Amino acid sequence: MIRRGIKRARTFRIVYYFCLTISAIIVLIPIAWMLSASFDKINSYELPFPPRFLPKNLSLFNYELVIKNMRIGKYILNTINVVLLSSFLQLFIVPLAGFAFSKGRFPMKNFLLLLIMSSMMVPFESKIMPLYNICKALGLTNTHIGVVLPGVMTSSFFIFLCKKAFDDLPTDLMESAYLDGASRLRCYLQIYLPLTGAILATMAVLNLMNVWNDLLWPMIIIIKIDMITIQVGLATFASGTDQISKHAGMSSAASMLSILPLTAAFIFLQRYIVQSIAVSGIKQ
Repeated sequence: MIRRGIKRARTFRIVYYFCLTISAIIVLIPIAWMLSASFDKINSYELPFPPRFLPKNLSLFNYELVIKNMRIGKYILNTINVVLLSSFLQLFIVPLAGFAFSKGRFPMKNFLLLLIMSSMMVPFESKIMPLYNICKALGLTNTHIGVVLPGVMTSSFFIFLCKKAFDDLPTDLMESAYLDGASRLRCYLQIYLPLTGAILATMAVLNLMNVWNDLLWPMIIIIKIDMITIQVGLATFASGTDQISKHAGMSSAASMLSILPLTAAFIFLQRYIVQSIAVSGIKQ
């Protein structure tokens, strides 16, 4: 009976990892095709079909075209600036709101939380005009803070994550700190905030991906070419009428350059997520 259970477990594990491997291959095929095309000196304006995953004419020609014809370095620097500004505001404001809704006591707390959570059901497209009018009235058009502010103003999902993380931490920690003369702000900064590293790291990763891949709002709020982000830059270049903007190899190279910082940051932050989960297992 035990051997049969062990055999079933092994069979399940084999099938499980086989399905994961197939799924990973399906996801990686387009990326591998794009990577191969970026290093392939293609003479046509379309990607070769059927796809070839090894460059036929290995060359850096496409990357040279990108550097000469696009201000991709400027676009990436602008996007990094937006990401850093957004991450700072999110990690400063959202945990405070989550801690207030979790451990605070004030009138209409549950109603305000429900009101914030209900905003998740409203599509972002229906909030574009009010957000744009607010940013325009505040003089935030063509600024990076104008790109970041709507995301910080509508981060109800992150507030919910932080509230849930603080709910899982015992209130006895705060009561013990009160007996030692600590204020509520000191309890938050020195006791509760360090114990929510897993959620903060997860927030940083999700916010990084959302801000880096955002196209619609930056395209609306920014008009100056010197201020646009990488996704707007790629879309603007691809919509050009000249022949160089329709070159398939150049488009592949530009796309590869645009995802390199995001990939590196995700790999770096993923390690901190695992480490923070290991130290956040306090239960009441």
